Amino acid sequence: MRRRRILAAGGVLVGAAVAGAASRPTDGRELVASARDSSDEDALETTTEVLLSGTVHETTLYETDAPADGPTAMIFGGVHGDEYNGIDVAREVIDWAPDAGTLVTVPETDRVAVENDEREGVDGDLNRHFPAEEGPASELAVGIWDAVERHDPDVVLDLHRSLGIYGVHQQYVGQALFYSPGADGEAIAATLNDAAVPWYLPMHRFIAHESHLSGPLLFHETARELGAASYLFETTSFLLDGEARNEMTRIATAAVLERHGLLETEGR
Repeated sequence: MRRRRILAAGGVLVGAAVAGAASRPTDGRELVASARDSSDEDALETTTEVLLSGTVHETTLYETDAPADGPTAMIFGGVHGDEYNGIDVAREVIDWAPDAGTLVTVPETDRVAVENDEREGVDGDLNRHFPAEEGPASELAVGIWDAVERHDPDVVLDLHRSLGIYGVHQQYVGQALFYSPGADGEAIAATLNDAAVPWYLPMHRFIAHESHLSGPLLFHETARELGAASYLFETTSFLLDGEARNEMTRIATAAVLERHGLLETEGR
């Protein structure tokens, strides 16, 4: 489908965030329900593409075209293979139903790292293989970037998980949304804080941080080279169980898609 660009200017506390959010429905949770609504499933076109076929890195890309024209969004999970929230939610997103545009999802971006339950694959840390003013730094990075260029996304979201909390634990970046200049990081973080973070976990409120884009991360490169509105989402394993992290990741993903015109709640 041809598209038009539409860019909107520790211990474990089991189920804590989910239970807290469930007690007070919000727009973020409604968006997730809306994204899962497949009542118009026959109007969607879903295709798959094998990336890096015949190599150890072989992985699958999923593309869903909505009946209405709109922007293209790419969602990445598994850039780090032990960050399950991104992998799990990206797998769910395969079955989401956008209202407009094209939704492209790569759930296991570094498939070797995912299969080995490790942060890094055979080429090292994939999220350090997109340096500014240089080509992709590994065979896997080249294959992923080729797919990015082919799909030419308007919006990119890379899903991650940290061990600690940004601004609280040194060297960790959890509960943060990093975004490219001009993207809607502040609004999306506000949706997360309203929908997913209960009052009794004040340290877990999300911080939106505009990125300088000079680093070697995948979302840096998509913003630099393609002008895409690009986001890197980080939740944390500190005091959150797996389902709490997954729910935060779902809401972040739905909020990004809604802010950039792929999802709507009216008329569902």
